[in-house]
Amino acid sequence: MAEKRLNILFLSGWYPNRVLPTLGNFVQKHAEAVALNANVVALNVCSDAGCKQKYETTESTVNNVHAVNVYYKKVQHSIPLISQLQKLVRSAKAYSMGLKAVQQKMPVIDLVHHNILYPSGIIALYLKKFKHIPYIITEHSTIYLPEKNMQLGGLQKWISKKIVSNAACVTPVSKNLRDAMISKGLPGNYEIVYNVVDTHLFSPPVKTVPQKVKLLHISTLDDPHKNISGMLRAIAKLAAQRTDFECWFIGDGDTAPHIQTAKELGIYGTFAFFDGTKTTVEIAALMRSSNCFLMFSNYENMPVVISEALACGIPVISSNVGGIAEHITSDKGILVTAQNEKELLTAMNAMIKNIMNNVYDPQQLSSYAKANFSYEKVSEKFYHLYQRILKKDV
Repeated sequence: MAEKRLNILFLSGWYPNRVLPTLGNFVQKHAEAVALNANVVALNVCSDAGCKQKYETTESTVNNVHAVNVYYKKVQHSIPLISQLQKLVRSAKAYSMGLKAVQQKMPVIDLVHHNILYPSGIIALYLKKFKHIPYIITEHSTIYLPEKNMQLGGLQKWISKKIVSNAACVTPVSKNLRDAMISKGLPGNYEIVYNVVDTHLFSPPVKTVPQKVKLLHISTLDDPHKNISGMLRAIAKLAAQRTDFECWFIGDGDTAPHIQTAKELGIYGTFAFFDGTKTTVEIAALMRSSNCFLMFSNYENMPVVISEALACGIPVISSNVGGIAEHITSDKGILVTAQNEKELLTAMNAMIKNIMNNVYDPQQLSSYAKANFSYEKVSEKFYHLYQRILKKDV
């Protein structure tokens, strides 16, 4: 690595904060990876109904990333147009305050690493146009995926095209997301950089053949997205065929409707179990004690939890959506058609048999994760990308 450490400003529409502690934690992990080889300050702005003043700023340093969170009092006007204008004004003021706080910590910014294109990419565009600081964009959002069937509004599309065309590079977390963004009329200079996993924490234990196979699902538990109900129905059918398994659902969403569904299916507390939000360390421990990661989403990019599962040496069953097929090949798990519960049932039966027969090599799965998702590999990729951009920009 070069002797001079670059100064990188991470801007993001999503970042962990006091209102939503897990929002954009994958962005935070990218920032932490970059911080292995650069100086990083992260700036996030969000509304907070609990603000006692109109604006409040907090700062903290975690894993060498100095985070500046600026909160503005949530707008609650009854007239939508006035509400939108007030939100725009307060957000702009909050960013102005945040950038001043950033300047105190980092007087010179070499490059802006923006995350989540719209709408906060406007700030990255502003910094390029008026401060002459180049920027890249890392995209995670599912709004561009065809499965979402979302049409970008005229103004949003025009602004988004401006932001992308002025970016030195756009780094989606999967090839599938890159293709989806281009199909939405957002051509640009694209380079894939995967989400990051702490492969020191997420690592395989010594595996033994289990008497009962433990399937694990971790998500927001949002049914239209994650299809929890579809998994539960397939598990009920599997329970009618065999009893040598159990499935745990972990998440920060509302478990009540899913528990009710599991009770109605007669599998709650016997084959289907639920628990709430877990820390990263707890998630790693859960994965290490599980035999398979289960996902049946209607749409995805490339979920971090799948990368974490591979790092822990456990195979994956997933619907074939987003960029998942870019990584989950037959030696790493089984893919099924989204919403096809019959295929999911067949896959779970096959997976249990494979696990009992030691078909998957935990060390091989872990090695794949280290080679693609580790902090070191992602940090190196971003570092070389920054260097190429800054050399061209001189």
